[in-house]
Amino acid sequence: MLLCPHLQKTPEADGADKTEEEENPMMETVRSKCITQLLLLGAIDSIQKRYWSKLQATQQIAIMDILLSLLEFASSYNSPSNLRTRMHHIPPERPPLNLLRQELAGTTIYLEILHKSTVHNGANGSSEETNGSGVESDQQEKLRSLAEGKLVSFCGNILKEASDLQPSNGETASADIHRVLDLRAPVIIKVLHGMCIMDAQIFKKHLREFYPLITKLICCDQMDVRGALGDLFSKQLTPLMP
Repeated sequence: MLLCPHLQKTPEADGADKTEEEENPMMETVRSKCITQLLLLGAIDSIQKRYWSKLQATQQIAIMDILLSLLEFASSYNSPSNLRTRMHHIPPERPPLNLLRQELAGTTIYLEILHKSTVHNGANGSSEETNGSGVESDQQEKLRSLAEGKLVSFCGNILKEASDLQPSNGETASADIHRVLDLRAPVIIKVLHGMCIMDAQIFKKHLREFYPLITKLICCDQMDVRGALGDLFSKQLTPLMP
């Protein structure tokens, strides 16, 4: 798997102008590897849309793990601390180098796969038991449990990262924080929208973990993030109120 390890070893490239980047053989290699990863994401997306139900549980888990490894690399490169560091090496009018497109595409596919894998099909389960396919049913149940853990962990990590960037009461966020939040907003919004369609029982089960992180985003300066947060309150939290 190509994970663009050289990106983390070339901080000086962030301060280079476009011409220097284009002439830098290492940056060309890095760019090629990242394009390959985007193509891999496209292939995985095609597989999960067309053939997901035909894959065995072990194959589905393998795809989840591949996606997560791609996401972890992109998100580490796009982490707030890394983005803020690179901001100090480039002109203010230019965004820092990032892998946002890769992270956003991977997040979209990953959430779609996890949502599919956490859906309970009671009728199908009964049919499988009747036909003597209890082992397969057990595998699917284990897959659902694993996918639930991955879904909760992934959403929780994104929410925690976003909530940690929010200023405390009475404080004002720095310009760097505003820029980081603007860059991270599409991923945060994608996760909030994903949580809107999360299985209601899963959301309720893990509400104690989600709620403190969600409430810290209420005062977020990004209007689109607040809009997605409002959708989440409407679709998941309001039905839980007595």
